[in-house]
Amino acid sequence: MNKPTTYRMLFSLLVSLGFEEREVAVDGPARSFVHPETDAVLLFRRPVGDPVTSADMLSTEVHLHGKGITDQTLESLLADSVVAK
Repeated sequence: MNKPTTYRMLFSLLVSLGFEEREVAVDGPARSFVHPETDAVLLFRRPVGDPVTSADMLSTEVHLHGKGITDQTLESLLADSVVAK
C-alpha cells in the first residue's frame, strides 16, 4: 500500500526543483513557492502533514510542465525523490 503524498513531501520536491519558499500576506496560513528562473508561483493553504489534494497535484503538474521546469509527471518525480522514500 502506498502512503499518501503529503504537502511536506511536495514542498521538499519543489525546493529540489529550484523553487524558493516565500512569505505571503493572505488570510490564514499559506505557503508560496516561487521558481526564480521561470517566475512560476504556487500557493498552498493546507497544513504540511495533510495529504495533497487531487486539485493541487494537477495544478502543480500543469505549472511545472507549462513553465518548462520538467516534463515528468508529478507522480514519477515524487516516486524518484528522496523525500518519498
